[in-house]
Amino acid sequence: MEQISIIGAGHAGTLLAVGLAGAGYDVRLFSDKDAEGIRDQTSPTGTAAIFADSVATEIRLGAADYSGQGAPMDAVHLFFSPKVGQELIAFGSPLEEAAGLATDVRLKSYDRMKQLAALGGDIQIETVSMDRLDQIAAESALTVVATGKGGLSSLFPRDAARSMYDAPQRKLAMILVRGIASDGTAFSNRLPGMTPVCFNLFGGAGEIFWVPFLHKSGEQVWSLVFEARPGGPFDRWDTVTDIHQAFATAKALIQEFVPWDWPAMANMEPLLDDPFSWLTGAFAPSVRTGSGVTSGGHPVMSLGDTSVSYDPICGQGAGSGIRQVGQYFDAILARGDRSFDREWIDEVFEAFYSSHIEGTYRFTNTFLEPLTPTGVRVMTAAFADPRLRGPLLKSFNRPPSAFPWLAEKTETDKWITHHTGRSAASVVARGNAKALGAMIKNTVKGENFPRAEATEIPSRMLARNS
Repeated sequence: MEQISIIGAGHAGTLLAVGLAGAGYDVRLFSDKDAEGIRDQTSPTGTAAIFADSVATEIRLGAADYSGQGAPMDAVHLFFSPKVGQELIAFGSPLEEAAGLATDVRLKSYDRMKQLAALGGDIQIETVSMDRLDQIAAESALTVVATGKGGLSSLFPRDAARSMYDAPQRKLAMILVRGIASDGTAFSNRLPGMTPVCFNLFGGAGEIFWVPFLHKSGEQVWSLVFEARPGGPFDRWDTVTDIHQAFATAKALIQEFVPWDWPAMANMEPLLDDPFSWLTGAFAPSVRTGSGVTSGGHPVMSLGDTSVSYDPICGQGAGSGIRQVGQYFDAILARGDRSFDREWIDEVFEAFYSSHIEGTYRFTNTFLEPLTPTGVRVMTAAFADPRLRGPLLKSFNRPPSAFPWLAEKTETDKWITHHTGRSAASVVARGNAKALGAMIKNTVKGENFPRAEATEIPSRMLARNS
């Protein structure tokens, strides 16, 4: 079969390589590090949480299924404070058929590079420059660039008409920790018996959340994510230079701003045996073009973060990349006698943009911005009626499905009535009454959200740092 070259050995590039090699294609994968180098000498590129549809796509393309190897991401729960100190809205729901997991991308890349080699794929270890990319594209029937937001991504111009931002909206930080129970006992103040994504949303300040995370070693840990509005109270990461400072900053922010979860996290420790287990950064959430042209005039195709960068607030980047791989894979197999020319590349990318990127980018930005009156109506209704919580939170699995009801009041009201059998006005009124009660309680007692209980952590979970 024709040779297909893939530049970049992240979770998207390696998944496409494994899928195509398994389908009989001659695949070349280019990476600046070998499998061991990626596993042992790099940081995870975020939490990489994915929901059910993306998990199914990985399995369909022949990659390893990590379900059952660690704690599932089986629910979503949120605490919402319109401003810091005002504990107002709290609700969550099991994800059921939409449940997913967060797996270290370093483990995925390592496993898939080994799998690709076993399938007969050609793995080239080199840093690909623009000139080298031109040579590769000249030799290949199709060249796919999956190198992330930097480097070769400049070959794919930012689409100003589709990109809402031209500057970072958050300063980002992530650190992995052990010492938080992962058996469903940790966050008894949220959804007892489950291991949810635990959101804490603060109007005007940013977001802080935790995700159950399968580390590259096979250890179940938690990923702590901090999204700071520039200049806000969480914006403390600029001077952090090592894992000790990162952990100290994370701990201080949790104790000060998320006291309701702290009892379950008091025994947490940084992963000192993995000095790369933290990162900081900032980027503008943007959509790029699906095709680019090398200096020699050869068309190349973007994939994953090279195509679109989502703010991590809704955990959509990894899942979108996997879905994109699935759609590219299907299009390649269904191509017939057509050439991999720029027209074909643009056609395939536009189909994915219409079916997924457009709605997912909009979904993410809805939560990145201050909530619109319609967004407040949705949240208030879900606060009032548990029957709305599953439909709302399961939309994280299929973000485009949240529209138009997340954005248009008439459709919101239809959605509320459809799931509750009650008039939207009555549900929202009940939610407003609950919110008023929460405000009064918060004013009188100084708190409103339920507090977690301290949990006993087996010593074996903390032994690696001793």
